[in-house]
Amino acid sequence: MRTLAARFAPLVLLVAMRAADLPPQNLPVMGGTGGSSFSRDCGAGRVLTGFRYRSGLVIDAIGISCRPVLANGTLGPETTVGTITGGSGGTTEFKSCRQGTVIVGLHMYWGSYAIQLRGYCNPWDATTRKFTNADQQGFDMGTLSIPYSRADMEFCEAKSQPASGIRGRSGAFVDALGVVCDEP
Repeated sequence: MRTLAARFAPLVLLVAMRAADLPPQNLPVMGGTGGSSFSRDCGAGRVLTGFRYRSGLVIDAIGISCRPVLANGTLGPETTVGTITGGSGGTTEFKSCRQGTVIVGLHMYWGSYAIQLRGYCNPWDATTRKFTNADQQGFDMGTLSIPYSRADMEFCEAKSQPASGIRGRSGAFVDALGVVCDEP
């Protein structure tokens, strides 16, 4: 009997892991009404950990940086994924979470366009493959150099689903932006 249980234990574990797979969380898109729709995704087995962007008075363009979740649950090296979307103005910059943390939320100041963004990073627990609420850090992108009409925040709800991509609308600038959360 023990050999039978030992033989099927990996299968039971695999089924239990798949049963916990939640649908992606497409958080609301915040911002103005202009621009064309876009989405940028880290891909399977990866988490969102940073942004590459161009900004001046507003956020002109945005792209993503991601880290793979390695077999042992730790995060691998950060790389850029996909292209930048938006206009060609502004100065190019890169902002990322510190090593061992993942993006779990976004705070955006906006009018017709995204003016300033703040990425929120929480520690990643390699053993549980979830983020924790301890020691949340953040980084700012762009400046509040012009007046804004709204400020909104959004956060990934399930701790097993850190940010895995972004979606929104862009044209000459980043008009609107939202976070997608999913299991790596």
